[in-house]
Amino acid sequence: MPATTTEQKGTAMDYLSAPRSDGIVKSLMTLIGFEAVKGGRLPAGVKLDTLKAMLEVLACDDAKNVLAMITQRVVDFQGLRRVATPKVSATPESIVQAVKSGKISLEELKAQLDKL
Repeated sequence: MPATTTEQKGTAMDYLSAPRSDGIVKSLMTLIGFEAVKGGRLPAGVKLDTLKAMLEVLACDDAKNVLAMITQRVVDFQGLRRVATPKVSATPESIVQAVKSGKISLEELKAQLDKL
């Protein structure tokens, strides 16, 4: 996660939390030609440099088809993810109380109900 204070260390790479067991990062790096030595690590900065290179390549006009394919796969994967159930914090009683206290008007409430 990016640092939010001067004492905190952080990096945007923390957001790429791909489980090691899935082998996603290793497979991607192998696919483009980088492999760690047996039992070792990838060269310093190669994952960051890979992301930079991918950004540059995908920004090119020649990559429109590849970009469209990647976008569609991301949409597919996102569609498979469990989505959070919306939390309803209001009860009928709390809504009536909000109208009585003037926090919302009866007209605003009716307008919102009409949208449903």
